Amino acid sequence: MKKFFSVSLITKKFVASAIRFPISILLVVGVACLLFIENNVTKTVDIPYQLYVFFLVGAVVSISATLWLENFASLIKQHIITFVAVLLWGVYCFFLPASSSGNVDKIIEIVVIGAVAFLTMFFISFLKKDKDMAFWNFTEQTLFQIALAAMFGIVIFGGLSLAVLAIVQLFDITISDNIYGNLAISCFVLFAPIYSLANIPDKIAKHSEEILLNKFFKIFAMYILIPLAAIYTVILYAYLFKIIIAWELPNGWVSWLVSVLAFGGLLIIMLLFPVSRQEKNRTVDFIFRYFGLIILPLLILMTIGIFRRIGDYGITILRGYLLLLNLWFYGVYLYLFITKSKHVKWIVISFATITLLVSIGFWSVADITKYTLTAEINKYLDYQKISLSDKTFFENMEQNRKKKIRDKIEYLHSTYGKEHIQPFFSDSIQIKNINKLFAELGLNDIDYDNVRGKSFSYHNNLENEMWSLKKYDTFLVVEYNSYLKYDSEAIEYSCKDGKFIITIVPDNRVFTLPLKDIAIEHLEKENNKVQIIEYSNHTVLFSRFFGYYYESADSISINNLKGYLFYNK
Repeated sequence: MKKFFSVSLITKKFVASAIRFPISILLVVGVACLLFIENNVTKTVDIPYQLYVFFLVGAVVSISATLWLENFASLIKQHIITFVAVLLWGVYCFFLPASSSGNVDKIIEIVVIGAVAFLTMFFISFLKKDKDMAFWNFTEQTLFQIALAAMFGIVIFGGLSLAVLAIVQLFDITISDNIYGNLAISCFVLFAPIYSLANIPDKIAKHSEEILLNKFFKIFAMYILIPLAAIYTVILYAYLFKIIIAWELPNGWVSWLVSVLAFGGLLIIMLLFPVSRQEKNRTVDFIFRYFGLIILPLLILMTIGIFRRIGDYGITILRGYLLLLNLWFYGVYLYLFITKSKHVKWIVISFATITLLVSIGFWSVADITKYTLTAEINKYLDYQKISLSDKTFFENMEQNRKKKIRDKIEYLHSTYGKEHIQPFFSDSIQIKNINKLFAELGLNDIDYDNVRGKSFSYHNNLENEMWSLKKYDTFLVVEYNSYLKYDSEAIEYSCKDGKFIITIVPDNRVFTLPLKDIAIEHLEKENNKVQIIEYSNHTVLFSRFFGYYYESADSISINNLKGYLFYNK
């Protein structure tokens, strides 16, 4: 009979993991030691962040290196090469900036290297052709052990913390609060990682090609994720058709929804991979074969949404990564469509590789964003340097241009630090609060209402009002929305020179409403009385309208309008 708990078995596993991952375990212990020092030393200890980076990321790098090397190298060679890899990582950490503040490019680089090293653990042993089933089995088992270790850590921490509390309450003993921090470090930083390492499939077991169906994954993917993905797909296709009919650009926010759907599709394909190998299932076969084709128009929608966002608000690091994510979606779904989703390991491999490539070096997303912003600011400044003594530098500048300069300098400062905005100034700047600097330069008095427009909004349900409209023989509902197309063969709408124009096509009649004048009156007097415009041969009753008035251009834009038109044919 197989024992569920055996001290000898547990000891054997931990000894085997110590032999297999000695460098990784030492680095994990190093992280724990740093945390113990910070938690227990009463005097403030300033441990350099580079040490944490070295031990944390180094541990993950060493695990990936060991998993790769054990396929073909002897145990001694494995440890030597792994040690060299960790040593090289230590050299990288040694040359990191003294402070992490204002070095977002380095922070991104470190996070990406750590994340990619973690992902590499799952595929590094399966780069040879037709190793997808072994890759899936190893990934499933390893992730399960990591989750199990985390759960065990939570239970042990909760149990020991309660035990400590019981001792304090029952025996009236004073125990330092540091004990809870020490317990957390022991459970989550020491026990959980070492337990996970002890239960990673060994170099023989990890190459098992046996098809193992996980019923939980199958039910979760088939009956939860697929219906949710179908709902998202219907919503996004409905929105796609709507903007095509209205012939307008998509909302930039749609990019995130498409990303969620695209990641959801990849997760479904990953979870159902064993099902596709072992049994015939029409739903699974359809998704594996055609989901890449179904999502293609939505990826195009995502691309347009990203470019609209960049066009409206400029480039940022997040938008740069979102654009690259969109391009990766094109590539991975095209690959899955061509291969009928037979090689799922390349989903993880391609994601890790591309993420690493676009996050390190002078070509990284962070660096390109920095160069682009710098070039744009210089262009808006006409390649002149700002003098702190010249209070008139921005005085006569167009409001929209001032806003762009301010926003881009603020983003550059908050993301990259003071040294990256210093080149725009002729004298040295001392910044404690960038808003004070903007105030000195006159960049705090931007009339945002002038740039974005002053919003006006009117609403009246027209109840408890009476009008005599017997003199008219025709009645029409007027309804306009800038995001929806209400034009038909019978009626057309347009807004030009501050006037709202209604064209009745069959009658060949045109009615012009002075909405700009109404908007100005509404803004100046906060006039919310029932809006009624009477002419000799027609009358208009407004129930609602909403839009923006741009004072500098003396123009308006109408977002939404509804009313009633009475006229004689």
